Amino acid sequence: MKKLILTLILLFCIQNSIVLAEDITLVFKKSDKKVVTIDLQDLKTKLKTHKIEFFDPHYNKTKRFKAFALQDVLNLGFKNNWSSDKYTDIGFKALDGYNSVSKIGLLNEDGGYLTFEDFDFPSWEPIGRNKANPAPFYLVWLKENQTTEFGYPWPWQLKEINLTTFKDQYPKVYPDGVAKNSSEFVGFSIFKERCVRCHSIDNQGGKIGPDLNAPKNILEYRSQDMVKEFIKNPSEYRYTHMPDHKDLSDQDLDNLIRYFLYLDKNKMED
Repeated sequence: MKKLILTLILLFCIQNSIVLAEDITLVFKKSDKKVVTIDLQDLKTKLKTHKIEFFDPHYNKTKRFKAFALQDVLNLGFKNNWSSDKYTDIGFKALDGYNSVSKIGLLNEDGGYLTFEDFDFPSWEPIGRNKANPAPFYLVWLKENQTTEFGYPWPWQLKEINLTTFKDQYPKVYPDGVAKNSSEFVGFSIFKERCVRCHSIDNQGGKIGPDLNAPKNILEYRSQDMVKEFIKNPSEYRYTHMPDHKDLSDQDLDNLIRYFLYLDKNKMED
C-alpha cells in the first residue's frame, strides 16, 4: 500500500510539473568555475524569507512574492567575498541562455530580491511576451529607477550567478585601447548594460538574439538609420524577445553605431 501511495504521489508531481525544493538549485561561480551549488531548501534554512509586494514592470501590475534579499544570497553563495576588487561584474544566467551582466556596485544597493514563489499563482504566473514560467528564481528590484534601463538585472528562470571581470570574460566585446570618454566606449557601455544579455559579439555574449559582428557586422547589411530605429522600437517591426528602448537619445544611438563600426574594423579571430 505504501509503495502504491508513493507511486501515485510521484505520478501526480510529474503530471503537474511539481518540482521539489531540493531539486531547485542555484549555481555560484567565479570566472566560470563552480564554487558551490545550493538548493532551495538550504536557502530557506539559512536565509531570512521576505514577503514583498510591488509594481512589477514586466507584469505591468502589482505582484506579491516570497523572496530572499539578494545581498543575503550573494553572501551565502560567495561567503561574503563577492565585492572585492578582483571582480568588476556579476553575470546572472537563465535557463534559456539569457545572461544579464551587471556592475558589482549596483548589487551593493538595497532593493534587490530573489523571488522563489508567486503568492497568487501556485506554479508562477507566466511572464514576458512569450509567457515563460519564471521558475526557478526571478530577480526583481523594488526601488524606483532600479530597472533594466539603468543596468539592473531582472532575469527570470535564473540558474547561475557568476562573478567575473567583463573584459576577461568577453574580450571580443570589450573595446580595448579605446579612450573611456570616446563615443565608441560610451556605446560599448550602453551595449554592456542593455544588449549583451541577449546578443553576442564574435560569439561572445548572450544567445537569444543574433550575433551582431559575425560572420558579418550588422552595419554591413542594415543601414545605420534602420539599426537605430530598430533598437529604439523593435516591437513596431516584428514579434521579438527584444524590448523597446524608447528612452535612448539620438546621441545614445549614435554612440552605439560608433561602437558597431569599431567592432567591424577590429574583428578578433577565434
